Amino acid sequence: MKFITIIFFSLLSLSGFSQLSPSSNYREKLSLDNGWRFHLGDIPFPEITGHQKSYLNAKAGKAGGAAATDYDDTQWRILNLPHDWAVEGGFDQTANLSQGYRKRGIGWYRRSFKIDPKDRGKNLELQFDGIATHCTVWLNGSVVHRNWSGYSSFYIDITDMVKYGDDLNTISIRVDAVNQEGWWYEGAGIYRHTWLVKRSPLHITTDGVFAHPVKKTVTQWEIPVEVTLENSGELGCDARVVSTLFDPQGKELVSEQQAVHTASLDKTVTRLSLKTTSPKLWTLDTPTLYRVQTRVEQNGHVIDSLSTLCGFRTIRFDADSGFYLNEKPVKLQGVCNHQDHAGVGVAVPNSLWDFRLKKLKEMGANAYRCAHNPPSAEFLDACDRLGILVMDENRNFNSSPEYISQLTWMVRRDRNHPSIILWSVFNEEPMQGTEIGYKMVRRMSAEVKRLDTTRPVTAAANGGFSNL
Repeated sequence: MKFITIIFFSLLSLSGFSQLSPSSNYREKLSLDNGWRFHLGDIPFPEITGHQKSYLNAKAGKAGGAAATDYDDTQWRILNLPHDWAVEGGFDQTANLSQGYRKRGIGWYRRSFKIDPKDRGKNLELQFDGIATHCTVWLNGSVVHRNWSGYSSFYIDITDMVKYGDDLNTISIRVDAVNQEGWWYEGAGIYRHTWLVKRSPLHITTDGVFAHPVKKTVTQWEIPVEVTLENSGELGCDARVVSTLFDPQGKELVSEQQAVHTASLDKTVTRLSLKTTSPKLWTLDTPTLYRVQTRVEQNGHVIDSLSTLCGFRTIRFDADSGFYLNEKPVKLQGVCNHQDHAGVGVAVPNSLWDFRLKKLKEMGANAYRCAHNPPSAEFLDACDRLGILVMDENRNFNSSPEYISQLTWMVRRDRNHPSIILWSVFNEEPMQGTEIGYKMVRRMSAEVKRLDTTRPVTAAANGGFSNL
């Protein structure tokens, strides 16, 4: 992960805030992986008795127990993420065999951090790449998020809620790993990376650039660039969005720009088009990657910037002759793999993804089905670099708003990866052949196609459920 340094500039002084100066020159994505305190087991919330406690309990910032800002966690274990507490325990013959005979249960995590007063006015976001399985997150004694899938990332805008200077900001997380989403080893805890992102009030949202090349003629290609901007400032503002395509050696090929206006506390989607001729193709043997640099400018100053890797390739499925990559037939010689790895459980270090994928290529594999959930972002980056085709799979077969939002997140996060050739919306569902199942998959497929029309939508349907 590369940190992006940009020039920061603000047109206005926010009420009660100091003006951002050009010297505050960072779009930062900072790791929060180190220095967490961990307690294995649940910590009951104190009983609420009497009117005074009942009144305060209902107020922002007044969470009790281990979610309270002044809770004494000094006796808790200190550890670094990613962390899977289930794999740390021994085998237990009374535990669920589908979870590897490992105890899971409930655990708590806490971490504190400071925010420099120079960051007043910036947009601040916490990012959690994956917590197994369900969790509740508090910041400074207020609930800020509840997550209902161990495989979905979530992003929390904390701009309005942070303290500055020497005052500590405290994150408290209760992780419920009693619940399970699959019939395989799922681990327990904050098993993927965590981040603090600092950005300009007007900024590109997380997963806010879609830049996936499309072939137009024999030699002509186009990258439709979709950019989602968000303005957390107090006033609407004008800006310019500039997207530039660079080749693998860093040479600028083409650039496009467009003026935009974004209202206060609103989002704007702008679309640009980058055209190029005869690029080097992304193939299994030579997975060539290009870079789209998207900048946001105000008054001649760059206030935000984001790099997006992409690959020029075509895919096509034919009912009679199979799969084609760049109009050449390719036999998919794939594996159906879960994310856990011996010795580390689901807390997989980034280097292990490269190791596993290289070994699979040595064995002759060229395709990977993510069984049965969205993988880590680092895994997909490795597939792009190494030339592995991917079927990206949704975890929960459910078309209610909560689970559609999980599907939406997966597609928005992953749709720039050239390695992905299929979206899978479910796996072996008892309702797959029923009227309800048809209606659900129809809605889920439509949501995928609303976000990306360049790949087919599939599902892992099977037989044998008629008696369930």
